[in-house]
Amino acid sequence: MLNLLLIIASFTAHFVQDKQSALFTEPQRSEGELVYRTPDYLRWEYTSPQPLVWEIDGDKGNVNKQITGLLMLIKQCVKGDFGAAEKSFTVQQNGHSVVLTPKKRELQRLFRQIEIELNPQTDIADRVVIHEANGDDTTIRFSQVTML
Repeated sequence: MLNLLLIIASFTAHFVQDKQSALFTEPQRSEGELVYRTPDYLRWEYTSPQPLVWEIDGDKGNVNKQITGLLMLIKQCVKGDFGAAEKSFTVQQNGHSVVLTPKKRELQRLFRQIEIELNPQTDIADRVVIHEANGDDTTIRFSQVTML
C-alpha cells in the first residue's frame, strides 16, 4: 500500500485545519491549499483566517527550523517514506491508518502522537490528527485532491 505513494508525481489538495485548545472555547479553524511536487517540493498555504505560506524544497525552507522539520515530516509521509520517519518516530500501521509516536525527547516535547488516515483509493492522507504534548489537538482534513 505505501509503495503507491512513492510513485505519486504531484498533487494539490484543499485542507481545513481545526485546533482544539484549552485556551479557546471554540476550535480555531484555518483553511488553505497544499501543493506537493515530486521529488521534494511542498507548499502549505493558509488562505484563511490569515494568509501565510510555508514552502520546503529538498531540505531548504522559508520558515524556522521547527516548522521546516514539521514540513519535512509531512513531505516524508506524503511520499510514503515512513522509513525516514522511523528514525524519529515509532511507526504503527493498521490497514489505511498510520500512527507516529515520537522517540526523541525534543519531539516528545511537541507531540504525543500523530495519526494519519489514508484514502483507500489513493493512499493520500484524508485526515491527520496531531496530539500535542500540551494537550492541544489539531485535526487536518484534506479534500479536492487533484493529481497533476
